[in-house]
Amino acid sequence: MSKYASALVNIKALGVKTFSYLIPDEMKDKIQIGQALLVPFGRQGLINAFCVGFSDYLPGDFKVKKINKILDETPLFSIDYLKLLEWVANYYCCDLVTVLNAAIPMKLIEKASKTEQLVEFVKFDGATKRQIQVLELLEKSGKMPLILFEKYAKTTRATIKKLEQAGCVKLIQEELYRNPLDILNITEREPLFELSGNQKKVYEGIKNKISGKDEILLHGVTASGKTEVYFKLIDDTIKAGKNVLFLAPEIALASQLTRRLAKKFGTKDVAIWHSSISDGERYDVWQKLYKDEIKILAGARSAVFAPLKNIGLIIIDEEHESAYKQTTPAPRYDARVVARKLAQFHNCPLLLGSATPDISTYYRALNSGNLFELKKRYNDAKVPPVTVINMQEHGRAAYRNIISIPLQTEIKETLAKGQQVILLINRRGFSTFTQCQACGHVIQCPNCAIPMIWHSKDQMLKCHYCNHAEYFPDVCPECGSDAFKNSGTGTQKIEQYVKELFPENAVERIDSDILVRKGEHIRLLEKFQRGDIDILVGTQMIAKGLDNPNVTLVGVISADASFNLPDFRASERGFQLLTQVAGRAGRGEFAGKVLFQTYNPDFYALESAKSQNYREFYDTEITAREEFDYPPFSQIIRLVLSSENNFRAEKSAQEIALRLCTMIEKFGISERLEVLGPTPCVIERINSQYRFQILIKNKLDEKGHKFISSFLNKITLPKDIKMVADVDPLDIL
Repeated sequence: MSKYASALVNIKALGVKTFSYLIPDEMKDKIQIGQALLVPFGRQGLINAFCVGFSDYLPGDFKVKKINKILDETPLFSIDYLKLLEWVANYYCCDLVTVLNAAIPMKLIEKASKTEQLVEFVKFDGATKRQIQVLELLEKSGKMPLILFEKYAKTTRATIKKLEQAGCVKLIQEELYRNPLDILNITEREPLFELSGNQKKVYEGIKNKISGKDEILLHGVTASGKTEVYFKLIDDTIKAGKNVLFLAPEIALASQLTRRLAKKFGTKDVAIWHSSISDGERYDVWQKLYKDEIKILAGARSAVFAPLKNIGLIIIDEEHESAYKQTTPAPRYDARVVARKLAQFHNCPLLLGSATPDISTYYRALNSGNLFELKKRYNDAKVPPVTVINMQEHGRAAYRNIISIPLQTEIKETLAKGQQVILLINRRGFSTFTQCQACGHVIQCPNCAIPMIWHSKDQMLKCHYCNHAEYFPDVCPECGSDAFKNSGTGTQKIEQYVKELFPENAVERIDSDILVRKGEHIRLLEKFQRGDIDILVGTQMIAKGLDNPNVTLVGVISADASFNLPDFRASERGFQLLTQVAGRAGRGEFAGKVLFQTYNPDFYALESAKSQNYREFYDTEITAREEFDYPPFSQIIRLVLSSENNFRAEKSAQEIALRLCTMIEKFGISERLEVLGPTPCVIERINSQYRFQILIKNKLDEKGHKFISSFLNKITLPKDIKMVADVDPLDIL
């Protein structure tokens, strides 16, 4: 066995540095790569570390310290897993320790497995009449937790002790598996559904492609039955002796998905992984994954880092969702990108599914011949017709100039039939800005360069970026007038107006403001599913995952809102949101209707969303992307420099941009690596930090990415300057 272990020390400032430690004799037969260790480190004393390699010789003549302890004999990762994390660190321009902290919850190495005392039958010899009755129950029931058996047999600990002394029973300690799926109380398995003709055709096509490590896109309209195709492919993969990773964009959707998977494939072979399961459950699931005792792992984006072995298929549902991208803190990884690399590591296919695929995903699938489409709803159910309401004509007569008469009429008719309504407004709060009518002053956040949002329930003005909150001012700080007006529309205002229009009906609101209470989101959705809510008002949270057959009307209050952002993905995001929310209507036996209220009815993305025509939207959008070299024709890397001093932030950004351009010109790659900026960010100040951005369009693929990563690794910034490198950013605001 090797003499020294290479340990990755869990101190962020050290980056990817490893340190050598002497392996004590008593550990030489136990130590493995991936184990959590306790090692001495300078003045900090004993700290956590990970074993990442071995050697017989040191690269210099110096004394080394001994490993103090192996914290857990079961490795937390393998050498192949470590290679994946190294790739993530390089791709997202951060150090390996940061990636390890994101991928492996640090509490795992502090958490011992939970054991439970069990009682097991041995023999009847030497037992009294009453003891024989107890032993008969134990023989019949088999090995049981001691506490449960005492209640079951109506006996005492003293009796069990006597039986143990007589050799009639045996008390044993056994590791207990804490299964987060136990709360589902699933007792019976459901068979897989019979696929329709369209589903079967797509399933067969994908099955023929599934032998390699291809990236495959299943583009299916809302309610086309993509999930049933997934389940059939999962069944095939498990029967072939392989495991499946299945990602959903959010915890609530991952939980719904896991429930369905457990009903189809059983709780024993299915596990869930996301940030809301307990530390103990996370520890136990991790151990079972590493031991290859789980067949299907479902979860949100962090599940892409779980140590699932022997992967034969990776599925990412609703692949267009921005929730797959971590925006803060580092590593700012995208689970879809990591999953693509993971599929290459396991030589298995990556299957992406969506009704409104990401433009880049659709482009790759279209050009590789790996595009499969379900163009009709399951059982040929009708896609709900969309009516566009031009608010230039209907705005004045609308209730409070917001809810048009055609929308009011449709709501009344829907409710009269005992059916349900969804109303989307993709802005939370009551009003989106507060303005003085005398001088025009808009109340802004003191820390951020954006207007404060009025929240009627709390009677507070709030900033949605830094969470600053303040009371409504008595007078204008600019002119002293008290003539303030709350303008703009958010979910709280729509909720109030709908209650005024329909006082006899149950109206509820879902947005991120209600998530302060744990489980509130799920509670409201279940209430809506039961029919206890007539009208559900919400943000984009209600545009996905809702499969309520009694919803027959969807109304979008302001269909223009998402299109007006100064971002190259604004049209795509707006189209996706409108198409997805429209898909919530008419999913049952009743026909659905959709209404879009807009001041710009001729906008191309709105027209395509109205006709539910993804290909029409894609053809227009891809032409614009190619003209301006936006993804998929380049990779965007965004650098944001910030400081409390505006001049210092701008100066640092200019210096870095100049150094980068000089280096690019030196290597003669300026046509393939384009630097834009620096310019002030659209939101110039957040959390009292002035912000400047540099955008890099990389058309050199991996070579360009490595060039930028190498450049960034050599930069040393003053203490008052912060820099964030965001690879494949969600937006450029």
